[in-house]
Amino acid sequence: MAVMWTLRTSVAAALSFVGFAVALGPSLASPQNSTPNIGNPSTLEDFKAGDANRETYQRATDVLKALEVSNGDWVADLGAGGGYYSMRLCDVVGPTGKVFAEDISENSMRWLHQRVKVFDLQNAEVVKGEADDPKLLADSFAAVLVVNTYHHFEQYQAMGEQILRILKPGGRLVIADYSLPAHRTESRADQVKSHEIGPNLVREELTRIGFRVLKCEDPFLKRMAGVTNGDRIGAADMWLMVAVRPN
Repeated sequence: MAVMWTLRTSVAAALSFVGFAVALGPSLASPQNSTPNIGNPSTLEDFKAGDANRETYQRATDVLKALEVSNGDWVADLGAGGGYYSMRLCDVVGPTGKVFAEDISENSMRWLHQRVKVFDLQNAEVVKGEADDPKLLADSFAAVLVVNTYHHFEQYQAMGEQILRILKPGGRLVIADYSLPAHRTESRADQVKSHEIGPNLVREELTRIGFRVLKCEDPFLKRMAGVTNGDRIGAADMWLMVAVRPN
């Protein structure tokens, strides 16, 4: 009998503790990992953590200024990834403007839709493009932004032609990408294998398509060798180029 009483008492005590923990809330009943998931963001905290170093590592505000867009404009963010620049552009163009966040990967589609939801970006539209076509309207955009993406364009001539097509006459194309000067004598294919592309090569490609290159800041940001978290600025210089569709 003493054994049975002790067992019943122990069970009752355990059940009481569980009930107490549940009443206190899930954070105490079963502690959760609060580390933001910047590699696969889904929450406000995830996105904010992933966005935190953009000014330091990319001079993000200066990138946006290079577009020279304003209230009411339509802007396309090609290869938008997690949507950081798309979100910033929503503020720049205001409620009467529109931002088209385009990418071709399924992961980016998920991240972009989630960012639009989390930040309530009512003037943003997520677009699933293709490798040779961003699927956007012709003659409609004041500016197109391509950050850390041009070197991923496998069909770069076709994509360049499509960008020229969707811009309004006089519309601006801003490209920011990465390259170490020592790698620029390598073939295009070899540069791309290193996730780089030299600005002179891009200038030639854009000019051949019909763009007029206005300027190139090289470097826009010098390599930060001490950055070891995987950000591209830890491996190469960042450059920025501005081109326009001729009137």
